[in-house]
Amino acid sequence: MKNKVGEIRPGQLITTFGPGAIIDSVNDSLMILDIRYWDKAKDIIYDKNLADFLGKHYFKKVPATGEKADLPVIPFPFYHECSNTKCRRLFDIRDNFNIREYLEKGPRCPSCNWRAHPARFVISCEDNHLEDFPWKWWAHGKEHKECNGRLTLSSGGDSSGLESLSVKCECMESGKSLRGALDPKSFKGYKCKGAHPHKLEFNGECGKDVIPLQRGASNVYFAAIRSAISFSGDSHIKELLIKHQNALIQWEQKRGENGLKDYYEVNFEGKVFKDFNHFYNEWIRFKGNKSGEKLNYKQIKEFEYEKFTDFKDKIKIPKENPEFEAEAQPVPIELQRYFSKIIKVHRLKEIMVLLGFMRNESPEPEVENPKEIVWLESGTEEKWLPAVETFGEGIFIEFNRETVNSWLQSVEDKSKKFSVLYDRWLKKKGWTKLEDRNALYVMMHTLSHLLIKQLSLKSGYSSVAIKERIYCSETMAGILLYTGSADQEGTLGGLVEMGSIDKFREILDEALEEAMFCTNDPVCSTLEVDEENDLNGSACFACSMISETSCEVGNRLLDRSLVVPLQDSVIIPYFDGLI
Repeated sequence: MKNKVGEIRPGQLITTFGPGAIIDSVNDSLMILDIRYWDKAKDIIYDKNLADFLGKHYFKKVPATGEKADLPVIPFPFYHECSNTKCRRLFDIRDNFNIREYLEKGPRCPSCNWRAHPARFVISCEDNHLEDFPWKWWAHGKEHKECNGRLTLSSGGDSSGLESLSVKCECMESGKSLRGALDPKSFKGYKCKGAHPHKLEFNGECGKDVIPLQRGASNVYFAAIRSAISFSGDSHIKELLIKHQNALIQWEQKRGENGLKDYYEVNFEGKVFKDFNHFYNEWIRFKGNKSGEKLNYKQIKEFEYEKFTDFKDKIKIPKENPEFEAEAQPVPIELQRYFSKIIKVHRLKEIMVLLGFMRNESPEPEVENPKEIVWLESGTEEKWLPAVETFGEGIFIEFNRETVNSWLQSVEDKSKKFSVLYDRWLKKKGWTKLEDRNALYVMMHTLSHLLIKQLSLKSGYSSVAIKERIYCSETMAGILLYTGSADQEGTLGGLVEMGSIDKFREILDEALEEAMFCTNDPVCSTLEVDEENDLNGSACFACSMISETSCEVGNRLLDRSLVVPLQDSVIIPYFDGLI
């Protein structure tokens, strides 16, 4: 790996540091290029539901380990500052760039050869473009001036604030303070150039007002991800056809059905397909409709929910080398009022797909075509996106529908308030409403967080490692708490062990008892659901909130008063009578 400049895990690339994100490596900050440049991504992942939903032919695994697994990157931001306090030169690394020297020593100052660091500021716009901070424009008094003078970045040392920093061009008598460098109002007269560095596009047509950002700030990059629990229906057949499709097309064009038969006998006989007729029918179907009919995300969840609930004792899919294995637990009499099923999921496979990203704001969740995201582009006729498979374990809980319907009537006013505020919030963002978010969703979501907090104390996994999946509609009422690893063997069984009914009852009791009191009470317990409170009611980080990477909706739509009785609350909680 002679050109190696850093390492990153496949899961991180999908969730945090995908194409378009700024990654800190040992010597520099880097940006991974768009997937059109990923010529070493070969391995196929196929999930019918997710591919149909996203309108893609298939997905490709993020290359991992070995000399053939590297991905192309560029240094970004391009402007670097010298670490020599006597030099302090600010320069564009692209000027007189020497790849061999860069790989050996990292970025170096062209004046004194000291080590250089990437500049701390970048600028974006509401259309998700990204470019270097306009250092020359700022140094020349916020005026566009043709000048090749040397820039220096110096510190007065008077304070730790931006006002003590100044950038100076050698053609100017004095430097310009960086006071206001992170205030959009300071950039009147400067317009976005429409750059997408990950696509190697630096001069587009945009003209929008710019938004200054710190290079390492979390709002520089928000990944747009879709995921699904995979049940290996006909995925093996699809993967095989995708892998051999170019050769099959050529043999069919040369000799028709006879050519396909010859290819089948050499490559497929005795594998996957029952016989040639089975293979031929699957090939015709594959050619006729590569991506299938469009699904919505609700249908994907309904399919998963059906798989979780449509068995009595045990299930293995497929029976040999299962990727999904689950076991139903007997629900104790005292819990049957609240739950219909408690299921230990010994093994599951999740596929996470990276669609693209946004800057400054998080992307629209769960829809097929999220508004305003920068889509990754394969640059080929075959439509694909990068994905990662994680193998894991979990606990699935189905709520008693009769109790749910009865309880919803008793909290009708509160439920309506959540629904109205959620609709208003979606409308303000310009997002599509897919499903109502009433008291049932909020109750299940809050319980999910409370259980994750308790499971993290006893399962051997941190709360960051445990994720949730909420199934809520007129026909669904369940939550899946799960964890996963990109390793083929998956996880070690610590979480699924907590699904044993005696241990689960203990976890549930402790979670509900903890939820009754918060260190921020009485302030927390008296909070009313409000848009300014992120659509939350009685909830805060001390009691109900978890890591946003584990939460489906960014720690929104939480309220303890719907789960357990709180002081001075008149709401009847779902678990009224259990504690």
